[in-house]
Amino acid sequence: MSKYQRGEERDELLADVAEMYYLEELTQAEISQAIDMTRSAVSRLLTEARKKRIVEINVRRLLHFDAGLEAALKERFDLQGTHVLATQRGVDYDKLRRQLGQTAAGALKDLLRPQMTCGVAWGTTVSATIEALDVPDPVPMQIVQLVGVLRSNSHAFNAQALVEIMARKLGAEGIYLYSPFIVENSATAHSIRSITDVRKTLDAGTRCDIVLMGIGTVLNPDFSSLYQGGHITLDTLEQLRQSSAVGDVGGVHIDINGNAAGGDINDCMVGITGSDLLAIPTRLAVAGGVAKAEAILGALRGGYVNFLVTDSETAEVVLGRDSE
Repeated sequence: MSKYQRGEERDELLADVAEMYYLEELTQAEISQAIDMTRSAVSRLLTEARKKRIVEINVRRLLHFDAGLEAALKERFDLQGTHVLATQRGVDYDKLRRQLGQTAAGALKDLLRPQMTCGVAWGTTVSATIEALDVPDPVPMQIVQLVGVLRSNSHAFNAQALVEIMARKLGAEGIYLYSPFIVENSATAHSIRSITDVRKTLDAGTRCDIVLMGIGTVLNPDFSSLYQGGHITLDTLEQLRQSSAVGDVGGVHIDINGNAAGGDINDCMVGITGSDLLAIPTRLAVAGGVAKAEAILGALRGGYVNFLVTDSETAEVVLGRDSE
């Protein structure tokens, strides 16, 4: 009789089956004999183990970079560093996002040092970066949430969850901003910023040595995370465009030349200010896709980014637009 018929915890069963299959390299038929279950039952258990994240499968694709574009970006915008993925035109965005995250995770790993303070914004590429982050030893430091929380079940839109995951991976201390990111009006945002705990976290953000952030666009609704996530309306997106905004970096909306844009909408957000962001020594942004080219260019022209991770097609467009 299988030992699992005597009331063992189901998660233990899932872990045992996963270890036999993935680590001991037993076949499903061999596992079914070992635990006295059918082969189809073993297959279902392996699927359940993946869904419960008892098993996590990571594929580390060998990445290639365009040294010429890296040098051109670095020289043109006086950057600390660049990583430009060599990609084919029209690459699937989800695939690109994962590869950018893998690249940015490697860059971040090289930049982080014990006792540093690292600020974290939000976004799908930030989420992909933290997901890919893997360090062999703990890095005692502080991870600060730089923007409030967006109402979403997705980690990509929840800066608090991203800080928690990153802090756990690094063995670091998380400093959290217990506030929504977007509120109804500027008066509410001002009131929230004056709350003692919120003020302390925002102040901690000004002492960061490095920041990890994405770059958002407002020019294309299909690639606007704020709109796609249901956090702003199409009307609000249009208001941002009418105010000359091309996108945001760390929640700070900017125009194509890197000047503050967005009008009153910026005043309704709780997070790091543009001037405080500019004061952080290393500003690592991970963003790609041609739809974000104007937003990336604005962030570079405004100096909001001094370490960029992007793809070759986007880099070419950014450099071309800057030469117009």
